[in-house]
Amino acid sequence: NDFGQLGDGTATDSVTPVQAMGVTKAKAVATGVAHSCALDSSGNVFCWGQNSNGQLGDGTTADSRTAVQVKNVTGATAIATADSYTCAIVGAGVECWGTNDSGQLGDGTTMMRLMATPVAGLGAPAVALAAADDTTCAALQDGSVQCWGGDEHGELGDGDTTMTNRPTPGPVMAVSDATAVSLGRRHGCAATPPGVLCWGDNSFGQLGDGSGKNSLVPVMAALPVPAGSLAAGAYHQCAIDNQKRLWCWGNDGDGELFDDDDNDKLSPQLSYLQDVDDVAAGDDHTCAHLASGSIQCVGYDGRGQLGDGDRTSQPSPQPPVMTLANAATVVAGGAHTCAVLADNTASCWGQGESGQLGDGTYDDRGTAAVVPGLSGVRQLANGGNHTCAIVTGGAVVCWGRNDNGQLGTGNGSWSAVPVAVVGLAGPAMSISAGHAHTCASLQSGQVQCWGEGYDDALGNGAGESSNTPVTVSNITTAMQVTSGDDFSCALLSDGSVQCWGQGYSGQLGNGSGNEVSTPVAANISGVTALASQGSLTCAIKSDGTVSCWGYGNDGEIGDNKSQNESTPGQVMNVAGAKQVAVGSGHACAIDGGGALWCWGSNNQGEIGIGTYDNAAVPMQVMTSATGIAAGGNQTCALASGAVSCWGGDQWGELGDGVVDWLTVHGVDLPCP
Repeated sequence: NDFGQLGDGTATDSVTPVQAMGVTKAKAVATGVAHSCALDSSGNVFCWGQNSNGQLGDGTTADSRTAVQVKNVTGATAIATADSYTCAIVGAGVECWGTNDSGQLGDGTTMMRLMATPVAGLGAPAVALAAADDTTCAALQDGSVQCWGGDEHGELGDGDTTMTNRPTPGPVMAVSDATAVSLGRRHGCAATPPGVLCWGDNSFGQLGDGSGKNSLVPVMAALPVPAGSLAAGAYHQCAIDNQKRLWCWGNDGDGELFDDDDNDKLSPQLSYLQDVDDVAAGDDHTCAHLASGSIQCVGYDGRGQLGDGDRTSQPSPQPPVMTLANAATVVAGGAHTCAVLADNTASCWGQGESGQLGDGTYDDRGTAAVVPGLSGVRQLANGGNHTCAIVTGGAVVCWGRNDNGQLGTGNGSWSAVPVAVVGLAGPAMSISAGHAHTCASLQSGQVQCWGEGYDDALGNGAGESSNTPVTVSNITTAMQVTSGDDFSCALLSDGSVQCWGQGYSGQLGNGSGNEVSTPVAANISGVTALASQGSLTCAIKSDGTVSCWGYGNDGEIGDNKSQNESTPGQVMNVAGAKQVAVGSGHACAIDGGGALWCWGSNNQGEIGIGTYDNAAVPMQVMTSATGIAAGGNQTCALASGAVSCWGGDQWGELGDGVVDWLTVHGVDLPCP
């Protein structure tokens, strides 16, 4: 509700339904990215929320937290909203307002409109309407479907191989007798008597024809029965058949297909829901209205969009992790978090489907639990789906996913309990875990790596994966090693840094964007500590400043820029740094006074500032912290032996007892 899109007069998120103010006798509602609209029984349209592009249609660009009436629109019979614009069927035609950079308003121009403007040249009365991203489509009374606006992925369905945007309507090829139309971010679908026809991008299977291949013209989805009602999410599609059953297909990364798993579907799958009257889809979630009157929702719930009183992200530090006490250090990676306790045992929580929690199960867990049989832990490292530890004597043990050999056991078997790395060339001094590879710096000054190596992340020049340790070339004085998704860096005894592997985002720090198979020098000196994850590396220098390099489009470098940087850039606001931690898209540091600062991507509240806005410069989160860890979308801080976390919580990674993966939610409506 950042822009007032809930319409309740506030800018505060709500995890249960709240009433939109200023709308009565509503008969239809539509929601865009950050604005909402309603159609009343008199044919008037009301909108609220973000209005920077005139999408509220009141003639201004001022946001509104309560409903305002769209000017000059009367007698409307249907509405559709997209990212930053709105359309309505008015009489026999369509009128649109808001942003128009791709011609999505259909008036023949690319000019932004603050009030409703007629779509030009439809040719027949419109009976159904859809809008998404920057494309608009209408099903017409003659059974055809006309589309206009963006065509970057073939969303116009006209077969044009140049995929040129079009500011006026044109027919979707080979569609007749259409009764409904829907649009996702890169695809469109129409319901016809023979079946559902879809066109555009098919990267996630959203066209439903089983091929996974894009199509510039409609293809028939493999739906075995006719369907009448359609709903499209960002990259998924749903339909209700003539027996009131729900079918969904496409992207299922957040479980949004109502099918109890997270695997993308290339063809329609029958959900477990029966007697479905209506369906609606957001970017990564889906809601179904049942004949019983209830609404059931599934998918991503980071902002409370499933409506049952919960949410799976927290934008500020939460109470200390449940069942955890006397923590000495904390580490995070992927969607799981671990701590080394004062007695040198380890405790983990969060995503566990690959065995990365080390408790002998493959289950997610929302509370911390000690890793059985593990003692003498000196250091922990969390990767994408695996965990490793240095134990007494410098031996290394790992657990979790092992499809690329990242456990270093000499085979590809996964393990839900710690297993010994074999063939290490000496005692380990530091350990790091990337997305699918692991590295250790040894007492001898060498670095050894194992796991996925096709992006040269193992640094031995071979470009191949290895399920046992291999020696990184030309490094003999390493003090520390750190790993990101497909690269690693080593801190040498003279304060210089060497990096190897994938460098397309500049994460090697050598001024180029190339991949290298053996170490190259980063353009930095006087370094005392390193941290990496994703495609980003940060370093503490001897003068107490912090420098970062690599992926920076969301402000991850911390120098008030939002761009990739292939040479180290100095982080602002942080002085006398004691610790630094890097997540997949954000970073944090503890300064000389113990204050905690975070910056970068904040889609799930991972920088802890109470909002979901990215920050290109460090923002203060806490005044006193002694340890910090950053994971995929979560962050945890240590103070006085207690660990507090914030950010993403879908798999229980905040340790607050929440585990929400694939859970179906009943919306807590305040009325029958």
